[in-house]
Amino acid sequence: MSKRKGIPLVPSVILWWVTPAISFYLLETLTHSISETMEWTLIFLNLIFYYLVYGLIFVLSKRSSVSLSLGTLFFMIVGMINYYVIEFRSVPVYPWDIFSLKTAVSVSENYDYGLEPETVKLLLIFLLLIFVGLWTQWKLPIKKVSQHMLASAAAILLIVLYGSAVQSPEVHRAVGFYEYHFTPNSFYRKNGFAVSFLSNMQYLKIEEPEGYDAEKVEEILTPYIETDGDGQSEGADIQPNVIVIMNEAFSDPAVLGEFETNMDYMPFIHAMEKNTIKGTAAVSVKGGNTANSEYEFLTGNSMAFLPGGSIPYQQYIREDMPTLASQLKELDYRTCAMHPYGASGWNRNKVYEYFGFDESYFKPNFSNASILREYVTDLATYQKIVDIYNEKEEGEPLFVFDVTMQNHSSYSKEYDNFTPDVEVYGSDQDKLLERYLSLIKISDAAFGQLVEYFEDQEEPTVILMFGDHQPADWVVEPIYKMNGMSDSSEWSESLERYEVPFVLWANYDIDVEAITSRMGYENTEKGMLSINYLSTLLLETAGVALNPSQLYMRDLAVQFPIITANTVCDADGVTYDVTNADTLPEGLREYWMLNYNKLFDIKNRQDTWYE
Repeated sequence: MSKRKGIPLVPSVILWWVTPAISFYLLETLTHSISETMEWTLIFLNLIFYYLVYGLIFVLSKRSSVSLSLGTLFFMIVGMINYYVIEFRSVPVYPWDIFSLKTAVSVSENYDYGLEPETVKLLLIFLLLIFVGLWTQWKLPIKKVSQHMLASAAAILLIVLYGSAVQSPEVHRAVGFYEYHFTPNSFYRKNGFAVSFLSNMQYLKIEEPEGYDAEKVEEILTPYIETDGDGQSEGADIQPNVIVIMNEAFSDPAVLGEFETNMDYMPFIHAMEKNTIKGTAAVSVKGGNTANSEYEFLTGNSMAFLPGGSIPYQQYIREDMPTLASQLKELDYRTCAMHPYGASGWNRNKVYEYFGFDESYFKPNFSNASILREYVTDLATYQKIVDIYNEKEEGEPLFVFDVTMQNHSSYSKEYDNFTPDVEVYGSDQDKLLERYLSLIKISDAAFGQLVEYFEDQEEPTVILMFGDHQPADWVVEPIYKMNGMSDSSEWSESLERYEVPFVLWANYDIDVEAITSRMGYENTEKGMLSINYLSTLLLETAGVALNPSQLYMRDLAVQFPIITANTVCDADGVTYDVTNADTLPEGLREYWMLNYNKLFDIKNRQDTWYE
């Protein structure tokens, strides 16, 4: 049997030394141009990791062919995962995305996995490297088992030390590390994928705010505990039905720039005036991670004080937690959550129980519902709400939290049951945008039917609808191009990309001016609140008694109307970096402590603060 012929030793050694650098270049180039974003110090820091990975495989296998083929395959797979995550979600991969794997798989078939010609070329180079690597002949001259084990342990230790080093502030200062987590795409592009990913791993463990203790939280809330009802909205004894719709990907792209359409895609909402509060909410996510908007709305907490890209539903919530649902449950409301998709998505089937929902309705409960594209329609969920309302006992207050699915991405496929009717003028790349806007128009009409139904009901009812996030960058890119902004780095992380509309309506007379002024939100057409305040605004409108935490939130909104993972600013428009605790004003430090207490310091959390 003849010995397999391959690449001679010297070329094999040379190939081993150049391949990690080529893999680094290919992985980064899949999503951006290295020359335009990365400094040489950070390029070098990233390259160390690539050589450590290839080196570990080399030590374990003792063969360059195994090291080069497996190492290159590993980085090709990682690069493609990051490529598609950015394509579909507009933000890169984070360490805790592993917890989202089940949710990602459940919706994966709905996306278009087509590749640009340039991406195909990069993949072919990856495959060529793998093939050539298989024929290299360099072997590690280690024969003793003890020496092999020692060398393997040393290689693993070097990777651990590297991971610790890239999380070090001293290393960050030395290499010019880009520190701004609230711009995730820039963070990964400037620091490199490997350094960014490993640096973010330190946030899997949450540190408590400086100066935190439970007594401090009680001190903050004591003035609101002792109010004994002072400062509550009028009619605090009313218990109207409360219906909340968090509408999937519902947004108004007009906030991004001027464009012209053949028709109004939100005619009903635009026409609403009587007993209506309309405005804009700032959210922490775009293109995906819906569960984070749910978390902020239902808990009143903010993603600003959690690691970028984290998902509290999957990472942190493991037992009962005070929320809007648990509060209304204490007030004898029947509490229902519904989402016409998989129950395990974002761990909702467990989280909704922890949050205090009596009933949860998922996709199996919508077996005969109408379908648009591949998803249950908004209108079908509204019909479910009406059914629950008609089944309940007369006078029993009802709270429904409806997370819709109709407008979920992707928007690249064509369907027999969906014909877009909204046209965008002035762009030859607007097909995805037109499909998206056509879905928004259908959502607007369905919401109109829900409002019109409850207009005729005698029981007082309050309805809030808001979007969870805007669609991914590639859907709205034509708007920016029509407005002379072709470079996505100019607009991808702007505040406007994190704005969604909300509309709050009651089927009885409400004092809109008094309600909005109490939260520093007098200009309801142009003003903005972050989504963590919306539940307080909702109860203020409904006339339901606010708990001490919400009374605190009402005052906080006047000082700091926007607190999200991307933007934190006060009423004067001054912005703050929450990653630098030393620069935060006292009000934000206190709110951070309340967030930590509610989510993490469970044993020292007092029910009286949230009742």
